[in-house]
Amino acid sequence: MHRKRLLQKHHALTRRVFASASLGVFAGLLIPGARVFASTDSRSAAALLDPRQQILMMRHADAPGYSDPPEMRLDDCATQRNLGERGRQQAAETGHWLRAQGLQQVQLWSSPWCRCVDTARLLGFGEPHRKDFLGSFFRDPELASKHTRQLTQALQLWFSSAPTGPLILVTHQVNLSAYSARSAASGELFRIRVAATGQAQQVESLRT
Repeated sequence: MHRKRLLQKHHALTRRVFASASLGVFAGLLIPGARVFASTDSRSAAALLDPRQQILMMRHADAPGYSDPPEMRLDDCATQRNLGERGRQQAAETGHWLRAQGLQQVQLWSSPWCRCVDTARLLGFGEPHRKDFLGSFFRDPELASKHTRQLTQALQLWFSSAPTGPLILVTHQVNLSAYSARSAASGELFRIRVAATGQAQQVESLRT
């Protein structure tokens, strides 16, 4: 009888130790990625972005090739460098990730280049507003200061209206770098705190 009680205590202790160890391993797996698995309520959206002083800015998703052909035209996607299959999947996955953070209704601004418009559409928040100042100046570097100034002015105006919803911008490496002083990989997403003047104040990479 005594031996039976000892065995029962041993089995109970073993179960508690195993449960604690399993919980520790499980927590260790989830905690580093907690931001990715956040709930979809408004609190998680607020944790991702304060729409009164922050924006999300994204370089277009993966588009094979380098620059655009000399004969490219904005009104003809066939003449431009476009998203590949990997880029289309990358953009869609970023949209899923954003919704998992709680974002539902957003304002979308995009470069008029097809690879940016397609990236914005694939995020799944509707049709983007095309903004010329988000267009690439890779082949026309003299436009850099003009486009960056217009972007800064547009953001100053945006925040002066006391927005209540998130703003996402989809643009090119050169534009993002000129505005934020950060280099961006294809499809990389940044959270940017914007000063009252419309200038980038704090830049943080969220997703590549």
